[in-house]
Amino acid sequence: MKKLTVLAIALGFAFVPSFAQYDDENYGEPPTETEESSYSTEESTQAEPAEESEPAAPAAEKSSDDTDYKKFRLGGHIGVGFGGLGDLSAIGGYVGGSLRYYINKQLAVAPEVNFIFRYFSETTDRAPVPGASGYEYEFEQGISQILMDVPVLARFEPLSFLYVEGGLRLAFCLADMYSSQYNYYDSYGNEDTAYASALVAAEDIETSGVYVSLVLGAGAQFHQGGRDMNVGLRFMYDFNGVSDAVKDNPSAWNIQLSLTYLL
Repeated sequence: MKKLTVLAIALGFAFVPSFAQYDDENYGEPPTETEESSYSTEESTQAEPAEESEPAAPAAEKSSDDTDYKKFRLGGHIGVGFGGLGDLSAIGGYVGGSLRYYINKQLAVAPEVNFIFRYFSETTDRAPVPGASGYEYEFEQGISQILMDVPVLARFEPLSFLYVEGGLRLAFCLADMYSSQYNYYDSYGNEDTAYASALVAAEDIETSGVYVSLVLGAGAQFHQGGRDMNVGLRFMYDFNGVSDAVKDNPSAWNIQLSLTYLL
């Protein structure tokens, strides 16, 4: 009996190393990679977030020199005005076009071409007719002109809704006419045509052919749908006189109210 027991114990110790060797061989090597596990590993690698790229440098703020505005603007305008020439008063109107070249968002050069009609007139107070008791007379004269007007202005826009401008202009006289007449009235205030004088013909007076003028102006501008509309006042003063036929040959001045539409 003791021999059988000893024999069983000896056999047990003999088989233990072989089982341990088998287990070490199975667990010591890494498990074989299957297709499924390979796919899982690849998928997890792709799921890893990519390296964050360095943030882009912030864009520089636009300066007034950037082309975020139109450098060239075309427009048309109309205007009416009043003025004076010595003792003569004036009314007139004009129509024309303008080109603006913006040096930056606030400063522009603005040449224009306009056609102007202006009429200067004067009617003296009534005075007694010498040697005709009860009769009075008045003297009336007028100068009509059509000019081609070429101002070259500097325009400054300190605010989006406000502008000021200034410069010089050349004006060329295309047509003119001078008229003068004495009107007579009887003691009842009725005009007496028997004493009325004829109009003086245009060739009897000469007006200046070219005018050089100072131009100053200001106004408001409105922005709507990519278009601009300006409403402004403009003062103009001629450096030379209109005609020697006018006493002391004074210079003309006028104030214009203008409406401009820009493309």
